Amino acid sequence: MVIPSDSSTQWNLNGHQQLQLPHPDHPEEGHTGIVYKVHLQGDYLVSVSADQTARIWDLRTQRSLHPPLVGHTGSVTTVQFDAAAQSDVVITGGIDGKVMVWRFSTGEVVKTIAKAHDENVLSLHFDQRFLVTGGKDAKIKLWNRHSLNVDDPEAPGFAVKPVGSDRYEEYSLLATFNSRAAVNALKLRDNVLVSGSGDSTISIWSLHTGEILQTINIHKQGIVCLQYNGRFIVSGSSDRSVKIYDVDQKVEVACLSGHANIVRSVQAIFGDRAEVKTIISGSYDGFVRVWEQAPDSREWRTQHQFHIKGFQVHGDVHPDEQANRRVFSIDVDAGRFVCSGQGPMIRVWNLRTKLPTF
Repeated sequence: MVIPSDSSTQWNLNGHQQLQLPHPDHPEEGHTGIVYKVHLQGDYLVSVSADQTARIWDLRTQRSLHPPLVGHTGSVTTVQFDAAAQSDVVITGGIDGKVMVWRFSTGEVVKTIAKAHDENVLSLHFDQRFLVTGGKDAKIKLWNRHSLNVDDPEAPGFAVKPVGSDRYEEYSLLATFNSRAAVNALKLRDNVLVSGSGDSTISIWSLHTGEILQTINIHKQGIVCLQYNGRFIVSGSSDRSVKIYDVDQKVEVACLSGHANIVRSVQAIFGDRAEVKTIISGSYDGFVRVWEQAPDSREWRTQHQFHIKGFQVHGDVHPDEQANRRVFSIDVDAGRFVCSGQGPMIRVWNLRTKLPTF
């Protein structure tokens, strides 16, 4: 993600208009359980929940575009979508082991992979060519998004050959990679796959050969979330830290400490030269932190910190119920910041709308 970041003041969420999903006038459109993951793209947001549904939102109106996407038989834990007409896709994974493909424009089911994993699907990521999924079963699976001939240059040479055919149908299983623990985070970029696992390991895989290019051990506990831009990995962990790793130099660049609990979600904002400019992290401690590097220094500091007041639709939770303030997922672009957690309400900040000061 490349977003102009000329001044840290743009990330002072207290100075911007805050909205919520569902719209206060339409509470019936909202989730009825914890919202585990949100994905933001332009004016649209897709959220997935413990209520076994995914929901597609128009952020301009704070209204849902379709009825809830129903098909999973357990909590829906992970999601990515692409609203562009040439893709028109939402992909979800849940604790039922299913991966489901939906049409963004209509909400209809396109494909159900009923037994994508033997246990919970915890992570997924796709590009125009491939879908990768990670599970509690310590497996990473590679799927093709479009039909391919076996001899197509896009088909990995290590892929399992289809039985009785010279063609891979869409969403065929091409390969399975073995991790050492539950696979909590995945990122695809070009012909590289980055995975983060519950054993504290980050692995970089080649999609040319299927082999591990690097194994990175910079955290003391499990990897929960990560971002990758081709040069840097930004990772959040159960050890309460966020770390920056330079893939080219094979060195840890920075350790960001300050959260008091698991770092559940990170977003990294990269500059024009691929450098890491800003990091936003959300934690089980109920805080969102905005980090930036101190001028003329290698030290990273918290520039802004926000205590999220829970995710209940009907007012704030009791102050002693800290678990109800847990942040599960954040996402950001040039116009909005979105946050979900231990409750059905999704919080949205409009970064383009400044609040008046008195």
